[in-house]
Amino acid sequence: MPEPLYRQIAEHLRTRIDRGELRPGEQLPSEADLEEEFGVSRNTVRLAVAALANEGLIESRAGRGTFVRERRTITVLQSTEPQGIPLGPKDVFKSALEREGVVPEQDNFRMEFRRATPEVAARLQIEEGEPVVVRRMDRFVDGERWSQQESFYPKDIAEGTELMSPEDIPRGTVRVLAENGYVQTGFRDEINCRMPTREEAAFLGSPPGAPVLEIFRVAYSGERPIRLTITVYAGDSTQVAYEIGDVSARGESGRGSRDRETG
Repeated sequence: MPEPLYRQIAEHLRTRIDRGELRPGEQLPSEADLEEEFGVSRNTVRLAVAALANEGLIESRAGRGTFVRERRTITVLQSTEPQGIPLGPKDVFKSALEREGVVPEQDNFRMEFRRATPEVAARLQIEEGEPVVVRRMDRFVDGERWSQQESFYPKDIAEGTELMSPEDIPRGTVRVLAENGYVQTGFRDEINCRMPTREEAAFLGSPPGAPVLEIFRVAYSGERPIRLTITVYAGDSTQVAYEIGDVSARGESGRGSRDRETG
């Protein structure tokens, strides 16, 4: 079966965007121009444009028209979190992204007590309903909203430490845990792709139809789980990577994908 006309038009425009013929920030031809170019009805053009908008490739600006979305993709190198007692004055998030030439920020810190849900209890290996300390924050890159994060700590680990503070901890929570006798020896990640909640979409500015990446990280000491961190990233502007073993031969040649503008 041949592809519907609107999908053919969407694919043609998508190819022009990918090739740079339509660049980020550039206005798309008007509906009338697209009707004339492809010899189709206005409704067909609108379906094609809607398909691209749902992919996050274009955006409508009230009273101005439709434009190629300016979108920067940032790579999250998930394997950078240290094992053992970390060195340095900054947390992992800031250290890793500053090396990529961007400015990371964390804001809107909250600390609260909750009862462990079945999911949290299973990951932390505690009883359902046990109290946990939750630290929440919003994260930004170069002033743009990028991710939201919640970290859960068993109460007996967090009690009496800086983890109970609703403020930022510049040297990072991995170091605080180590200083209090809980040295991180490893972690396990699970990555989930799903549609955002209304709150997440509003914070991240996600276009219609764009999913989020949700990463569950359970950190372990030699004896037990010591932290569960759930981070939600905008799926249309985040790439997740891992480097395992000696990858020094990669050099600088592979760094282009870590921070790039795409159409």
